[in-house]
Amino acid sequence: MFHDLDLSLRAILEASSAPTIVRDAEVVFDRPAESFNPDKTVINLFLYDVRENAELRNNEPVVERQNGVVTIRRPPLRVACSYLVTAWIEAGVTGEANILGQHQLLGEVLRLFSRLPAIPANLLHGELASQRYPVPLLAAQGELVRNPAEFWSALGGKLRPSITLSATIAMDLAGEPVEASEVSTKEMVIHETSLGIAEPLFHFAGTVRHADTQEPIGGAELTLVELGLRATSDADGRYSFSTIAAGHYQISASRQGYVPTTVSVAVPGTSPGAFDLNLTDAI
Repeated sequence: MFHDLDLSLRAILEASSAPTIVRDAEVVFDRPAESFNPDKTVINLFLYDVRENAELRNNEPVVERQNGVVTIRRPPLRVACSYLVTAWIEAGVTGEANILGQHQLLGEVLRLFSRLPAIPANLLHGELASQRYPVPLLAAQGELVRNPAEFWSALGGKLRPSITLSATIAMDLAGEPVEASEVSTKEMVIHETSLGIAEPLFHFAGTVRHADTQEPIGGAELTLVELGLRATSDADGRYSFSTIAAGHYQISASRQGYVPTTVSVAVPGTSPGAFDLNLTDAI
């Protein structure tokens, strides 16, 4: 996954929207030690620190619903990857021209990364292209390198102008997801009292989907006709009705842009999708 991040950052520097001076430089990922001395103009992104981004930590499981099946996965580990970014000018340019060239190139790289809150989706590579979270970027955050002189000494190189760049990726943790059918009906058992036994009541739920694509439809208005009860589907297309006696009912569903529909249902339901509804596009 780290190599996918490398390729994604390189794609930013090589994109047609990047300044010409940035696009013309070669992008490498070497350790800028004393022995590192490229003979051409180079932008070097050295990955020097990898740690969890505690601010983005989330212990809630990831829940996905599709076709009546619920999939539960462990939340991903949010990992902050910090790079030391340096600019190197071709060997033929010496003296002040070399220094000014470094500063100009490094400044354009900083400008480019600073205007991006996250890596654009069309530039993400490999696993990063399919993850559900954006990849935020932070450029020139001083706290990542508290003492530059000591840092460069530890690298085995001489102190030179540099910026820090941090990108946070979502790393899927190993382990098989848990899959189960959605619960469509729950029965509430009423215990015997001095007045006798009350009839059982049920809570039931379903999903409103597009008839052709089966994508969930949020914001649909649903009515349990016989009782006049109303509900609205959420962003996942889910809706529910509570404290309903056993019996046969009609549920009507409507939403702007779709043809209203009415279905007959039996409570309690006999399958996970017993209360699902499909809406078709209005002509």
